[in-house]
Amino acid sequence: MLSSREGDLVKVTLLPEELRTPEDCYDLRNEMIAAADGCRVVLINFENVTFMSSVGLLSFLGLRRAVAERDVRIIFFNLCDNLNAMLTLCRLISDSPHAKAPFETAESEAAAVALAT
Repeated sequence: MLSSREGDLVKVTLLPEELRTPEDCYDLRNEMIAAADGCRVVLINFENVTFMSSVGLLSFLGLRRAVAERDVRIIFFNLCDNLNAMLTLCRLISDSPHAKAPFETAESEAAAVALAT
């Protein structure tokens, strides 16, 4: 994972193609929680990710729980079609502006930054 901070916004780029093993997913969760400390928005770039197991889903839910008290927004971007479909099916993201979901999505980094402001 690579991360950078711009004020109270953190950009995270996921490096592995697959988020599969518990060890890797829990390490990723812990890194994301540390990166999110003191911010108001976390942008997560999925451009390299083509597969995510249920343990991968748990790592993002763990991040969500860790930052929930501070009302931090988490925005996923560059999701492949398969991940977008899976996250929508699990109701972790929504394709409707009227449906509440724990994570938001954007097509690109520029769109995610615009959504965050």
